[in-house]
Amino acid sequence: MSVRSLFGWLILFWLATGAARAETCPPLQLLDQIQMVPVNDATTMLVPVAINGVEKLMIFDTGASASSVTRALADELGLSVHPGIRGTRLYDVYGDQSVDVTTIEDFKFGQQNVRGGRYRIWPNPDLDKVDARLAGVLARDELFQFDIDLDFPNATLKLFSPGHCQGNILYWKAAAIGVGEFDTRADHINISATLDGQKLNAIVDTGAVNSILSADAARRFFGLTADSPGIKRSAILTKSPQYPVYQHQFSELDFNGVNVRNLVIAIWPNIINRNADRSLQNTHNRAIPMSVGVDPSQLIIGMDILRKLHIYIAIRERRMYISGASVNSAVSK
Repeated sequence: MSVRSLFGWLILFWLATGAARAETCPPLQLLDQIQMVPVNDATTMLVPVAINGVEKLMIFDTGASASSVTRALADELGLSVHPGIRGTRLYDVYGDQSVDVTTIEDFKFGQQNVRGGRYRIWPNPDLDKVDARLAGVLARDELFQFDIDLDFPNATLKLFSPGHCQGNILYWKAAAIGVGEFDTRADHINISATLDGQKLNAIVDTGAVNSILSADAARRFFGLTADSPGIKRSAILTKSPQYPVYQHQFSELDFNGVNVRNLVIAIWPNIINRNADRSLQNTHNRAIPMSVGVDPSQLIIGMDILRKLHIYIAIRERRMYISGASVNSAVSK
């Protein structure tokens, strides 16, 4: 074979393999776009839904793995409620629990339509009292078949096909972008974060208004107790007055290229473990399941920080891309 014919063959091979790669690695494809409703100074994002033809709103919550509806909604729509799988209970951060489930014949959000889906009954009986429009919580179980794009400053939720080329997600203008890996151990979106020099497992939780550090983690990693200098009583209230919430100002939080300085974090008592029956606990929200052996002393990164950011969660890559005005600079509250 001559050098010329060999060179021509190589070009043809490169073109063929390049075409094959392009075919198996398509460009970014937008599947759905949903305008969310920001409330409480954008520390809570609500998603418009239709449940059996009735228009409602649900809290967008990446800290929950199971989408749930309120018992009030089940009563309003005449849904049949019954116990779920034996031994499976759903807990909220206050230790409220629910074992019940219901079936919804027609559930819609954006262009997505779920028929005959089974949903948990949300354990907090007061959720609908906050806003009569609230029907429950929209969680990762309905969303993680897609790439999830969260433009919080513009209150926009976009769903993309996960079948794109790795890293080919930056369709928006960003001065800088941070990239980090995540996993879904214990039914959470876990990332690595460093708080005042201490490396912690952090949970990205859009259902949490405030960023939270457990009292166990505050004591173990920072030596903080209710009597420590700089600790203040928080305005956040629990249902149990004997378990007050405190707060502390930390110097710096780093996660996935985002740097937040002089942030106030709530220090939350471990109400879940005190109120819950550990022998039966199998949680599907931001509580920690006892059976998986995960350290419950974790940091929750809530909407007081996330509301400033644009976050793209690439499901197959297990990477989170973050940009926004706060990237590599302080986030003002």
